[in-house]
Amino acid sequence: MSRILVVDDDQNICQLISEYLKKDGHEVQELFSGEGLIDRVRQEPPDCLILDIVMPGVNGLQLLTSIRGFSELPIIMVSARGEELDRIMGLELGCNDFLGKPFHPRELVGRVRSMMRLVEFYQTPRTEAATPPVRAGNLLISEQYRKVQIENGPELVLTFREFELLLHFARNPNRPYSREQVIRQVWDYDFLGDVRVVDELVKRLRKKILNSAAGFSIDTVWGYGYKATVELS
Repeated sequence: MSRILVVDDDQNICQLISEYLKKDGHEVQELFSGEGLIDRVRQEPPDCLILDIVMPGVNGLQLLTSIRGFSELPIIMVSARGEELDRIMGLELGCNDFLGKPFHPRELVGRVRSMMRLVEFYQTPRTEAATPPVRAGNLLISEQYRKVQIENGPELVLTFREFELLLHFARNPNRPYSREQVIRQVWDYDFLGDVRVVDELVKRLRKKILNSAAGFSIDTVWGYGYKATVELS
């Protein structure tokens, strides 16, 4: 049973989401404002957070930024404004998924279920022998332990989706991929949003590896998508 925290100032929507999630077997708690959310997440972190953007006081994007300063818990953001900027900002600041209102609660339940399956898989202890990391320039990427290490240097801290994107390109160097192909490879469900979410994810990942990676880069293929360039030593 996963513990889901739903934060939305619209109590009717909050309760509707909760009912569907409870029917799917989750334990659900509700907050009708962002007040006290940061302390709540620090003290009793949920398995997944569903966070509305537009709320009185501190908005969802500000809360997302604060949470990402200390936690990588799965966060699904929702917004009634339907503005593309909200989606882009949310993804750029580190949310794992985004849904615009109105949406069918069953779609949200499906996305939560999919995300929890992935979290469970990667948190399950493995007893098999360690497998060698994937090398991309001076980056050593361990799928088994979900770690990215700079050779003879520190570990990089990546979000779940940033890690998946890096691993995909590291395994497939010099091959161009369209945005649609990247979504099929990196997202594990039928993605219904804007394919430009890939651009935001690539942008975030580039920032994190810019001053660390040597011999590896994710390059734009104009008019098509992206490819990884790996320099041979």
